[in-house]
Amino acid sequence: NLKDALENKVQDVVETDDDIVYNNEQENIARVGGGENILFYGVPGCGKSYTIKTLYCDDERYMERVVFHPDYTNSEFIGQILPTNVDGHISYPFVPGPFTRILKKAIKYPGNSYYLIIEEINRGNAPAIFGEVFQLLDRKNGQSEYGISNSDIANEIYGDKNKKIKLPSNLSLLATMNTADQNVFTLDTAFKRRWRMKNITNDFSKCDFASKCIHNTNVSWRSFATTINESIIDVVSSNIGSEDTRLGAFFISAEDLDDRKTFAEKVLMYLWSDAFKYDREKIFSSNYKTLEELIIGFVENGYNVFVNSLSFERTNESINSSEQIVVTNKEGTDA
Repeated sequence: NLKDALENKVQDVVETDDDIVYNNEQENIARVGGGENILFYGVPGCGKSYTIKTLYCDDERYMERVVFHPDYTNSEFIGQILPTNVDGHISYPFVPGPFTRILKKAIKYPGNSYYLIIEEINRGNAPAIFGEVFQLLDRKNGQSEYGISNSDIANEIYGDKNKKIKLPSNLSLLATMNTADQNVFTLDTAFKRRWRMKNITNDFSKCDFASKCIHNTNVSWRSFATTINESIIDVVSSNIGSEDTRLGAFFISAEDLDDRKTFAEKVLMYLWSDAFKYDREKIFSSNYKTLEELIIGFVENGYNVFVNSLSFERTNESINSSEQIVVTNKEGTDA
């Protein structure tokens, strides 16, 4: 009949999705395996997002990226009913969120690997944001071991409100978390155990600008950060968990090293307000009582803003003596 003929015609139409061509033969393609949940964690700026970009996916056609924050909700993540005005007619369709959009792609096109990337997963209330979808994180052979009922998602993906939802084996969930921010929203054990935890080492050898010197000094970014990180570790006993506030190799960009004030406002502000918030006297000279004074002091006096016991390894490269920042040696004298 005419209805069946039209439906068959629709199925034969080749669909395009950002230059990727698919058709109804996708149903006969074996589904890609290996889907998993991985939570990358480490100190701020250690390269978590960079790891995802280089080792997993950097193609927007195969991924959805979302950033969790305190006001982010389950309806934004999954999808929600929103009013739509089309030619004066108001309707209330289900508008899929990033989770449903990438799930739909992964289920529809089994021959490709897809990724849902969640940045800063612990800066939002993750269990509440996931809601019932939390159950899908239990996987067996890459696929959700248990299905859930969600009429909105099922109707969006299958056109059948009663069909069970599962994560397919060609969809991976990749999340990042700064260990220094674990107190923002605590991830409970039940949630974390459903993820493969992967620590990203703070490796300066992977930073292509690690040897670049801070503007008009002969102290490299690697030397500065390594010395500061050693001081952070030294205060662990008096400030539990302070090792998580170490400076990551990619905490700043190469361009941040080209201007003293820019560097101070980013790095020294972090050290003053976060890393050494309760132990400022262990790293900064007592001459500086406010962050404003500290930043001005670094611009004008360089490393003399730090305590005399703190010394930085210096390169042998020459610098402009008229603008040279004073660098102290281990004895505290000008170098």
